[in-house]
Amino acid sequence: MNAIEMNIYEIIEKGMEGNGLTDDEICTLYAVDPFSREAAALRWAGMELSLRAADGKAEVHAQIGLNGSPCPCNCQFCSFAICNGVRSGKLEMTKEDVVEYAKIYEEQGANLILMLTTATYNFDKLLEMTQAVREAISLEMPLLINTGDTPYEKWVQLKEAGANGAYHVPRIDEGIVTSIPIEERFATIDAMKRAGMTLSTCVEPVGPEHTPEKLTEFTRIVIGLGGVSAGIGRRVTVPGTMLEPYGEINEMIASMQVAIYRLATGLDLRLNCSARTPLTASAGANLNWAEVGTNPRDLKSKTEEGGAGYSIAKARMILIEGGWEIAEGPSKGWMI
Repeated sequence: MNAIEMNIYEIIEKGMEGNGLTDDEICTLYAVDPFSREAAALRWAGMELSLRAADGKAEVHAQIGLNGSPCPCNCQFCSFAICNGVRSGKLEMTKEDVVEYAKIYEEQGANLILMLTTATYNFDKLLEMTQAVREAISLEMPLLINTGDTPYEKWVQLKEAGANGAYHVPRIDEGIVTSIPIEERFATIDAMKRAGMTLSTCVEPVGPEHTPEKLTEFTRIVIGLGGVSAGIGRRVTVPGTMLEPYGEINEMIASMQVAIYRLATGLDLRLNCSARTPLTASAGANLNWAEVGTNPRDLKSKTEEGGAGYSIAKARMILIEGGWEIAEGPSKGWMI
């Protein structure tokens, strides 16, 4: 074992203590060869630490995509972006369908429900959908919103309508591959927290072009946001989008990065995403997503019909195959 290998194992051992890692240590781990024995040790360590942090339990969160209209925020990885030109027309789910999906998701055992919209979705309509879904599901079921940058006053209204939190992310290369200044992302997260909302977030969307230094920078940013759930997720290539030529990272890299994020953040984080395959689940990701409706990662009007989305049953099976037990009932920690 050479000095570099020894250093990597020492970092892994330190990470296993559950107190997090320094930026230099995180960067060193992101540079590990994903096909090496050190990478195998990383995946094992990520799983062991996640099992401790979550008492061996994983969760399935359920997303409902409310609309698919072209969006001027121009995120180059997103199927909704006007700059990509891969979607057209106005596509919106009815309130009746949204409510029905939410009720079915709860019946099927989802631990949390999230409503996804583009940044152009009408706020009054989002408020109406939030109220309708909250009335249709149990009070204990966390209800989250994933929408565009929104000011404090509107988060207060969403909170009063029954939302408990939001998924919001300062994305990698924000302001470069999107038209959104990263400061707007931070301002929105601050506003929603002041309004009494909890946060779900992630280091995403990761592509082959992102260096260990870039991943370390955004890992530290996301850890600092204090999400109830967080992690790292790879970019899914949508045909025809501007970032398609860069391709995707493979499962070996994605699973190693999941483990690194767990070691970097320590035991404080219970829900570590994203378990899109049994390999990432077995590396320490204990959060998976079921999805219906529109999805920025494909071109379908219903992602569950041959698109990127899949069912509660499939999401649970991926986690089980990765070595997890599935938590029963509403997810904890989202209610303030």
